[in-house]
Amino acid sequence: MKKESGSAAAAVAVMAFLFAPLLVVVLFLGAGGAKAAQSCGVSGGSVAVGSIPTTVGAFSGKQLENAAAIMKAAKDLGLPAAAQILGVQAAIGESTLNVIDYGDAAGPDSRGLFQQQANGAWGSYSDRMDPYISATNFFRALSNLPGWDQLEPSTAIHRVQRNAVENHYAQFRAPAAEVVKALGGEATAELDASGACPSAGGAVLGELSGKWVHPLAGASMTSGYGPRAAPAGTVGGVLANFHYGIDFATPGRAGTIVAVTDMKIVKIRHLDGTFGSGVTGQTTDGKLTIGYYHMESGSLKVKEGDVVAAGTPLGTEGATGNVTGRHLHMEFFPGALPNPMVPINQTTDPAPILKAQGVSF
Repeated sequence: MKKESGSAAAAVAVMAFLFAPLLVVVLFLGAGGAKAAQSCGVSGGSVAVGSIPTTVGAFSGKQLENAAAIMKAAKDLGLPAAAQILGVQAAIGESTLNVIDYGDAAGPDSRGLFQQQANGAWGSYSDRMDPYISATNFFRALSNLPGWDQLEPSTAIHRVQRNAVENHYAQFRAPAAEVVKALGGEATAELDASGACPSAGGAVLGELSGKWVHPLAGASMTSGYGPRAAPAGTVGGVLANFHYGIDFATPGRAGTIVAVTDMKIVKIRHLDGTFGSGVTGQTTDGKLTIGYYHMESGSLKVKEGDVVAAGTPLGTEGATGNVTGRHLHMEFFPGALPNPMVPINQTTDPAPILKAQGVSF
């Protein structure tokens, strides 16, 4: 991308700042998000790259491998996920996530993912052409920028890259967040598509009526509550010889798990060890706490604090955690508990409660 160099770039930036119309400034701030550090639950730490998908939006193959190298460089430097998004955002704006061996009219010596110039500041030619090394050098320059995490993202990138147009990178914020979200897997499940924090929980979803519904339409009960021989590979020792909940499974496909009755969501779990991904809710009358476990990674549709009506989608039937196959495991605990755990908290058999409420299975 065309960049000014040296004092000329600084002069252009200052003049643009001093004389830009107020309307342009307002639109610019709205396009890229409030602060570079805003990345929700992942803002405090870096995200490790899991498996690399075939495509993410308009990107595929080497482009996603290069994005993974950018994210790894930030993680190795101890920078937060916010920096990872910035790095991918910058590289999309400079090279569309490709390692290119040419520059443009403003910088004919620019090379690589970040279009770094041969001015001695960005290492050798091979450094600039190496995705990991060039990203590391970008992040080192970013880290030396005071208050980078409090700047609008495109401004933070601009002050490292010295582009002729300060808000050039704003248009690449959403694609960058989408790439980081896809490569980060469950750790980035709470990341908004724009890279900014989504609204906090507390929404009321659906019309509260007090009715009860089947938690997984079209599913059959595959294991009831009570004593049973622990399935092969199950963890938990002697505790595994008692089934503390009830299991449902949908034949042939992954079903949508819904709220069995009106409830407040009190706990969200993302790939939480034995239990995998899931949610826990308290019925609005406070008489029961209901846990849903082993949901598909990244499928959760509610937030802690939301109040949901019966039938509200919670997530997708999955096989996360310590399981032998895809299914929903539900546990019922008497009373209103913020984060119930077996065997610390007493469970009760869900089957008679569900049947008493007209839910057949």
